Amino acid sequence: MSEPYLRPQCPESAPPTEPPPGHVVEPAGVWKGRPMEVVYDPRRYDVAFLRATLSAKLESGLVDTGWEYRLGDGPNQMWVRDRMALAHRRLLRSSSTRAVPKIA
Repeated sequence: MSEPYLRPQCPESAPPTEPPPGHVVEPAGVWKGRPMEVVYDPRRYDVAFLRATLSAKLESGLVDTGWEYRLGDGPNQMWVRDRMALAHRRLLRSSSTRAVPKIA
């Protein structure tokens, strides 16, 4: 299973390249002067595009909720959240904070 990635948007005159099974292709806007699209598996990943400079508080909040900065082009930023990794971290965190019963 591949991680989300950008690729050049196919012109209307050319047939698009098929994404891997289970993946979707969505517009990602203009990056370095070129229309791009994102390819990702929506069952596994969340993808967000931010078009502004982030405050430290907002960036920290994104990281705290499982988002990772992946790519930037001036004001364009692509952030990705791996749902499986996030669930795994939450399970580990909840099991480490749970009281362990004493055995008599």
